[in-house]
Amino acid sequence: MMNSNVIAFLICVATFSVGCSHKENNRLEEALSLAGENRTELEKVLNRYAANPADTLKYRAACFLIENMPGYYYYEGKALDDWAVYFKCLDDNAKKPEEIIDSLSSIYGAFDVGSLKIKYDIETLDSAFLCDNIDRAFETWREVPWGKSISFADFCEYLLPYRFGNEKPVAWRKKYRELYADSLKYTEKDDAVSAAIILRDAILKKRKGPRFTMIRPQGYPNPDAFTADDLNGSCDDVNQFTAFAFRAAGIPCAGDYMPVRGNENVGHSWVSLKNSQNEYYTIDYFGNINYLSDTDANRRATKAKVYRRTFSKNRTMIDKLRRKTQSVPVDFCEDAYRFQDVTRLYSNYVNDLFIPDSLIYDGAEKQTGVLYLCIPSKLEWIPVDWVVASKKGEIVFTDVEAGCLYRVGEYADDTFTFLTDPFTVRKQTREIKTYASREEDKPLVLFSKYSLEGENLFRDRMIGGAFEASANASFRNPDTLFVIKSKPFRLYHRVEISTGKAYRYVRYKGPKNSFCNVSEIQFFSDTLLLKGKVIGTPGCWQNDGSHEYTNAFDGKTETSFDHNTASDGWTGLDLGRPCKITKIIYSPRNNDNYIKKGNTCELFTVSREGWQSLGAQTASSDSLRYDVVSGKGLYYIKCHSEGNQERPFILEDGKMIFL
Repeated sequence: MMNSNVIAFLICVATFSVGCSHKENNRLEEALSLAGENRTELEKVLNRYAANPADTLKYRAACFLIENMPGYYYYEGKALDDWAVYFKCLDDNAKKPEEIIDSLSSIYGAFDVGSLKIKYDIETLDSAFLCDNIDRAFETWREVPWGKSISFADFCEYLLPYRFGNEKPVAWRKKYRELYADSLKYTEKDDAVSAAIILRDAILKKRKGPRFTMIRPQGYPNPDAFTADDLNGSCDDVNQFTAFAFRAAGIPCAGDYMPVRGNENVGHSWVSLKNSQNEYYTIDYFGNINYLSDTDANRRATKAKVYRRTFSKNRTMIDKLRRKTQSVPVDFCEDAYRFQDVTRLYSNYVNDLFIPDSLIYDGAEKQTGVLYLCIPSKLEWIPVDWVVASKKGEIVFTDVEAGCLYRVGEYADDTFTFLTDPFTVRKQTREIKTYASREEDKPLVLFSKYSLEGENLFRDRMIGGAFEASANASFRNPDTLFVIKSKPFRLYHRVEISTGKAYRYVRYKGPKNSFCNVSEIQFFSDTLLLKGKVIGTPGCWQNDGSHEYTNAFDGKTETSFDHNTASDGWTGLDLGRPCKITKIIYSPRNNDNYIKKGNTCELFTVSREGWQSLGAQTASSDSLRYDVVSGKGLYYIKCHSEGNQERPFILEDGKMIFL
């Protein structure tokens, strides 16, 4: 045995060697220099693995984590812990997310992210936490049958990381492995995707599936791994659980995402993984694991770009940006630039986008700097890609999907200066179509503030619907007052009736396979709105009382009837006495995107500087009218009263076409 003096000498030599290697590794030394008093803890990790030649890969893994740690942060505070219960409360499907938030607010007060402390990983994570994470990650990598097909690079990016987003770091690997990895204990599968399918199915046999909602306590950060185990919340929240469960079982996986959808104001994210043949699969909302080419939801979605999150910084792109500019949008700053472009994997319409000189505004200087490709989200233009113009001034964005609305701009001093009008690229011809404002002496009549294409099912279900009247409550041999023959296009449709007869009972009966979808009904006798006892067929498809027949007469167009049978539902009134029916007003089931009386809305048109206001109005009916505005430009209507669904639109033959 070696004496204590020799052992002490060898330890000093090992420590000195590691210290030298720190300084030879500029990125590692730079990270350590940011650690402050925590540098000692981080060097404990490095010294531990440097001391044993068998731990060479673990030392490299520790370097990888520490080098990329600067920029990661998390929140701490009582409010964060108190409000974590929100995700567990979502298990109660009878309660709406808004109701849960209201209840928690009454106990804790409104959630305030400003009350939390920001902590930085590089300054706070200790050696015990990091070594536990590294040791357990290596243990699973080395013991699972499919581990031999996982490269060290993939291991570092998609299996080793102790965090998935900016959640509070916790030691999650042991708990998740004990809870969920038993189903893989005896598997002989040598493919990570096959193992993931077994694991996912086993988890859903033991517990419920996720409850998805985009409604969260405003400002609440990513939940930590233990909170994510409630398996509820947004796509990002569900993705965190998926990643923790997979990685704890030795299955590498990544978070793929669209920064913003091409036809909506929000993005979307999911989890991707690959098999031993390097073929990619995806899992969305903890649903089925599908071959990427068969993933309709993501391949068919309109998107400008798809990115894959990495733990490491994308230093190649960061350095390229730094050489050209020091002013970049927040999503492309050094600490946030942890993603790679994978659009080509997900798109059928990807192509290089050449910006012709004819698209650049007159008077704009020749471009040689960094230019950004932006897409709209509400009244903002969000950068989703960037490029450096060539020496000849050529502007080419690579791997861009056709079909989205784009605009090119420069960025400086937290502001975009646009170089082009908005434009789209046609999917088949790749032709560029621009949307510049043109003024015409032509009125503009608006009926909605967002596309109604997603409500076609509701509107189509009213075609063939009949308003009937009868002298008896059973509606034996009823008289037909009116039959809906075309798709509703506005919130309120008025029908004049002239039967000359009086009826005590009136109703709306939906056509076959319509589930009697209707939002609101009003019966009039001359100018008198008729009242009575609401009658109809009880039961709704949701089985929670939310869409009963009574909704058609509650005075709220945002509520609706959705019967639990396809063709037997109806809703109406017992007027108490015979009355002449002279007018009917009805509203289709909807997602509350129509213009409503009392809404204060502001119309914008596109301009070289951004969006230019054409004035605000308060609606006196279910439409808005603007005179002397362009009939061929690009517009945007902002509702200041309610709702958040808004998109740019154009006019074609007097109809609003949302982009």
